[in-house]
Amino acid sequence: MQEEYLSVYGNRFELHTKDGVQVYPEGFQNEKTRHRYEKINETLGQGYLEDLYDTVESTGLNLAETNRELLRRLVQGVTSEVGRALVGITFLQLTIKSIAPEQSIRLHKGTTRRGSFSWVDGISMRTLDSNYNTPFLREKGLLNVNKYGVFMTRSLAENYPYSKLYKADMRGPFQEWIDIVDALENKSMPARQGLLFLMALLKNRSDEFKQLAADVMTFVHEMPTVPFASIKDKLARFFNGTEYSARAFEVVMHGFMQAMGECNLLGDHRLVPLSQMRSANKKHGNIGDIELKEGNVLVESWDAKYGKPYLRDELEELQDKILSSPGVKLAGFVVNSEPDRRREIVKRMAEIEAMTGVIIKIVSFDEWIAWQLGDLSSAQQDALGKRWLIAVAESFGQERMDIAPIDEPCEEWLKDLRAILKT
Repeated sequence: MQEEYLSVYGNRFELHTKDGVQVYPEGFQNEKTRHRYEKINETLGQGYLEDLYDTVESTGLNLAETNRELLRRLVQGVTSEVGRALVGITFLQLTIKSIAPEQSIRLHKGTTRRGSFSWVDGISMRTLDSNYNTPFLREKGLLNVNKYGVFMTRSLAENYPYSKLYKADMRGPFQEWIDIVDALENKSMPARQGLLFLMALLKNRSDEFKQLAADVMTFVHEMPTVPFASIKDKLARFFNGTEYSARAFEVVMHGFMQAMGECNLLGDHRLVPLSQMRSANKKHGNIGDIELKEGNVLVESWDAKYGKPYLRDELEELQDKILSSPGVKLAGFVVNSEPDRRREIVKRMAEIEAMTGVIIKIVSFDEWIAWQLGDLSSAQQDALGKRWLIAVAESFGQERMDIAPIDEPCEEWLKDLRAILKT
């Protein structure tokens, strides 16, 4: 494997990587770069980041899992003492790339003034940060950075392109930051989707969100045990009334199975962690939203179908999934309303059962809950209801990332849940 290296000359830098050689000449900012810089300034001045912020919840966050994990690790690398500047500059670089994809985000200095270091193709990231990036992050409570900007961390201001060979003394998630820079430059990470995803992650870590989550979780933990039917009713009102009801429905169902496991009601079955929010064209290895395994074998699967009682096409897809997962014994769909069980649906279910030997179910939410409860006593159901509510609140509160890794912003869900619980 070719070793990467940076050659520094009197009038240029040459970055040698496995992808080839990038030449970065020093000198006054050229006309093309100046126009790009003006475009970026103009776009940001028109409220680009504010507009994106308002649409985070309605965005599919269609980002490859490798990119998601990279951004998660970046954010997880932030402590009270280190990492904030690296997250802040990553936010800025994603912003720049999403507005002007052709602009290199390795070159953080560019000017037409004499006496200042500049790359011909570089832009003043420090100015963009102090005028737009840092004020936005601080105003929205997304990141507690110095009001003068992330470049107050002087190690970010060295006269070298940002790459794995950047030798400034950096503390925090340096490797993740550089890997993101590389991914943006080689186009393996779409900038706008990456920016939205990072915005969502930061939103879920903000002080305001943490306080909201703590309030909801405290309220739930201190609630007296109430009849199971009351909990089920409140959670149904919640997912039917909140934004993005389909995803909320999935989380409520998964939270129920979390509670079942905590109450030792799953037997030898183990609950699989909640899958990430889906996009229409993305293929996933899972069969449903709620999956149970015996050892490493998937044996039971339930797919949440909010607002879609007619499932003819989904049955065909389910057949293909079952054939690729031979251990499955039961697979079903759960609809928030009364499912459509017209003759063709019942017939096709029977055909798939005969072909695969797998039990196929299409049930309503109430029927699914009753199926899972079986012959539990009223006392057991009430205890389970309390655990269910706690599981849902803690999942949305980002307290169960091992079993419920929810990447979407959860603020509105928590607010709506709190409102329902207090009625």
